[in-house]
Amino acid sequence: LAVSTMERVVREGEVATANTTSRILSHLPPIGRPARVMFYDLHTLQQRFYLHTNALASMHTAIPLILSEIERDDGLKVDAVAFPDEGAQKRFGKKFSKFPLVVCGKKRIGDSRKVTIQDGDCKGLHIIIIDDIVKTGGTLAACASALKNAGAKSVSAYCTHAGFPEDSAKRFCAGGDRFVFDRFYVTDSNPTAIARLPDKTVDTTGVFRVLSLMPLFLRDL
Repeated sequence: LAVSTMERVVREGEVATANTTSRILSHLPPIGRPARVMFYDLHTLQQRFYLHTNALASMHTAIPLILSEIERDDGLKVDAVAFPDEGAQKRFGKKFSKFPLVVCGKKRIGDSRKVTIQDGDCKGLHIIIIDDIVKTGGTLAACASALKNAGAKSVSAYCTHAGFPEDSAKRFCAGGDRFVFDRFYVTDSNPTAIARLPDKTVDTTGVFRVLSLMPLFLRDL
């Protein structure tokens, strides 16, 4: 569920949207057996257990889309794969066994938290950062900066689900303060966010590249 990733409440008044959406799905009209709800790269794996009664989860991944893109697109150079945190590495690392892996993470420095490289070497390499979801993209941008400061030749990114509230995506385009990626790949799982992308393309220009989930969806059915 691309826009229902919040699974916990940390202050009064917040709504755990993941749980709320799962409750709605769990009350789908009965059809003789529970409805199958297909999840692609679920943000936190425990959310599958939020479904009950009239719905059952089946788990899938959209990582084959970016793997195919890496093989197909001559303009996308990838020498190594990076993850913004250890959790992403645990979820997706095995799918990139052919590549050297780099793991980033936030480290507390004084009163602030800074993204640093915790494992791996990116010097002289073309890197692609892999994650399940991007909201405003601040952490991804910080990861890209850390990788470039450590000597990476170029950095691209892939996230299965795009949030990008308001005009946050514009910051990743030329002239924006987060213009750090050669290419930024997302899928069309969240049409509302995709419609807001300022320079999404199906050709060879612009930062954003939108990959269709439909081929995987038809295969996984």
